[in-house]
Amino acid sequence: LGLPAAIWYAVFCYLPMFGLIIAFKNFKITPGKSFLYSLFHSDWAGFDNFKFFLTSNTFAMLLRNTLLYNILFIVLNIVIPVTLAVLINQIYSRIASKAYQTMMFFPYFLSWVVVSYFLNAFIDAQYGMIPAAQKAAGDAVISWYTTTKPWPFILVLANLWKNVGYSTVLYLAAITGIDSTQYEAAAIDGASKWDQVRYVTLPHLRTMICILFIMNV
Repeated sequence: LGLPAAIWYAVFCYLPMFGLIIAFKNFKITPGKSFLYSLFHSDWAGFDNFKFFLTSNTFAMLLRNTLLYNILFIVLNIVIPVTLAVLINQIYSRIASKAYQTMMFFPYFLSWVVVSYFLNAFIDAQYGMIPAAQKAAGDAVISWYTTTKPWPFILVLANLWKNVGYSTVLYLAAITGIDSTQYEAAAIDGASKWDQVRYVTLPHLRTMICILFIMNV
């Protein structure tokens, strides 16, 4: 029973780790030869590649951006999915609720390559929807790929669009497991919808929030 999973992990998780050897090579492509041929016939560089990276002028900026982006991703991928799960749980129409879940969950199955094509359809200078709208309005067309300021927002929005649906579905599953009598008792005691969310829903989601926080970290 465990053999299929073992094969899957070996092929897709452990076998690709062989590619880490490229970090210790002065990798050069040999024309007309395969990737493995080029890899094995490239000279060893030892730790020279790491030394070059760590002593470069951009290392501090790259480290800062990596840490700040990930902190922002982790925080937003907790706050927004919890909020959306609570809001969707308040929808009385079962069909509408399932439709919202499906639309939000779909991007999670897309690779980042596909997501980049979606993004390119919006901001491509020649064929993108936003530049086309700017041209139609007579405004100056923004060259998105050469303008740095919008990209922190673009990257955050793209990350949220791709990942928020997965966490939302998990939180919704946790909410559906809450005993409905607790909400009924709270309503009898005069608790508003916000009070029910604050004192019933969120305490029950604490474990799920901790688990997903650890996984994201």
